[in-house]
Amino acid sequence: MKKYIKYEIKGSYKFVFGIIAIIILASTMIQLNISKTMELSEAALGLGGNLGFTPFILIISILVIFGAFLTAFFYIIGSFRKELYEDRGYLTFTLPLTGNQVVGAKFIVAMIWFTVLGLVVAIYNLIFASLLFSGSWLESVRGILELVNEGVLALGVTSILSSIMTLALIYFTIALSRVSIRNKKIGGLWFILFLVLNGLTGYLTFKISAAFPYFLSANSFRILHYNTLDVVANLNNDIGNIILFGRNYDTYLNIAGLLIQIIISVGAFLSTGYLIEKKIDL
Repeated sequence: MKKYIKYEIKGSYKFVFGIIAIIILASTMIQLNISKTMELSEAALGLGGNLGFTPFILIISILVIFGAFLTAFFYIIGSFRKELYEDRGYLTFTLPLTGNQVVGAKFIVAMIWFTVLGLVVAIYNLIFASLLFSGSWLESVRGILELVNEGVLALGVTSILSSIMTLALIYFTIALSRVSIRNKKIGGLWFILFLVLNGLTGYLTFKISAAFPYFLSANSFRILHYNTLDVVANLNNDIGNIILFGRNYDTYLNIAGLLIQIIISVGAFLSTGYLIEKKIDL
């Protein structure tokens, strides 16, 4: 499995590095644009004129970064699809690997690349901003760390779990599209199937979270019932949300909601491995 992971990384690093180069270029344009805007604004205020800025470059650069991340996401999905729909799959499935190991390797490589992309964007922008705006690197890092609290970490955990579940469902629907059901295959309709399953899992998660409204406080690690929470927006339908924010800067995580996301992710992962190993005839 380790050799297969290395093979996957070796086969995709050039594309990912290209995406990183685009993101760095766009990030540089954004920061230079902000710096120029600040300089023009200060000059305009001093002269009593209008503020000068270039929003077009800023908007385009942000769209480029978003597009780069989206392209990387679809590239990673396409890499898994190629294993099932193109000739390279014949080589992959002759390796002494189980279906779960193949899917696990794809998951690991996907998480590695997403982590690398996120870190590159954060670290590069932090360093470049420190140089551009004459700030200290350590002071910038300290300022960011001060913003990281229990709420931010809780939001990060829920976002990661949601991303893993989404990727697991995508892999599952792609594998299911290769399975013959009454001599018919779903084929290119896998995306529609994914949308349906994603909607159903979201609805199921919401209903289970509402049925078991017990939340874990990210600050005190106490388990509390919804009725005892002092949330920001006490709406009738927020009881089913996985994460809630309190008035006293506390953050609450729905225990049942988190568990159902983990169960769905594991179930989709194992089901994908089973389909690859037992039901798909390449």
